[in-house]
Parts: sequence; C-alpha cells; structure tokens
Amino acid sequence: MNTATKTAADKKKMDDLTVGLCALTVVGVSATAATPFWPATWGQAPSIGVVVLAAGLAVFLALHTLYWWRALDEAAQEAHKWAWWWGGNLGFIVGGAAVVIAALNGVDLLPAGLPHTDTALIALGVVAAFAAQAVGYGIAWCFWWTARR
Repeated sequence: MNTATKTAADKKKMDDLTVGLCALTVVGVSATAATPFWPATWGQAPSIGVVVLAAGLAVFLALHTLYWWRALDEAAQEAHKWAWWWGGNLGFIVGGAAVVIAALNGVDLLPAGLPHTDTALIALGVVAAFAAQAVGYGIAWCFWWTARR
C-alpha cells in the first residue's frame, strides 16, 4: 500500500469515526432517561444519553490516537515516547514537590470561591499532576528535537 492510499484510507476511517461521534452526540442530547442500575451511594444517576456520549467519546479518542500514532514516522514516535517518559516523570516529581512545599508552608492552594473539602483537594491534585506532566513533556519534547537538529 503506497502512502497516498494509506492516507486516503486513514482519512476515510476518521470520517467514519466523525459520523459516529455526531450520531452519539444526537443520542446524548436527546436521551434523558436515568441510567439504570446506578448505585444510590454515588448520588443522582446521570441520563443514559450522557453515559452513551461519554463512552462514545472515549472510544473515539482511543481510535483517533491509534490512527494518529500509526501515521507518525519512527523519529516522531521516539520523540513522543522519550518526552513522555522523561518529561512526564520529571514534571510529575517537580510539580508534586512544589505542591507539597506550598502546602507545608501554608499556601492556600484552592481558589477562594471553592469550598475547602477533601474532594476539592483531590481534584486539585489530579489537575496539578496532569499539568506538571504536560509541561514536563512539552519541555522534553522540545529538548529532544533541538538536540537532534
């Protein structure tokens, strides 16, 4: 299979995925029945449309990432793997240390409008960890390409 055929086939797959995502969006907006078998301890059940839409988005994202990854050349794949390993891990360590140091020094980590609950602090930790990894990844990715140019 030549490059032009492969590109056309990948575009067709992405177009098919987009049509499926549009259909899931219609279902997600229009289906308002509560999700069956929802544990009462988890609170009020979301509509089945929201659950279908979220599941569809997860599948779309996974397939889109798969097609994107396969379309990359070997050098770009290596750059992403290297940057995610080193940048993500080092960013997580540095970001985590910064949050711990700030918390130990009494810095108020949550915005004033948010309630200071355990749930809010956990959410802040998740967002801070992801942000630190993403920044570390970006820096490492730039370093990888700069070192090889």
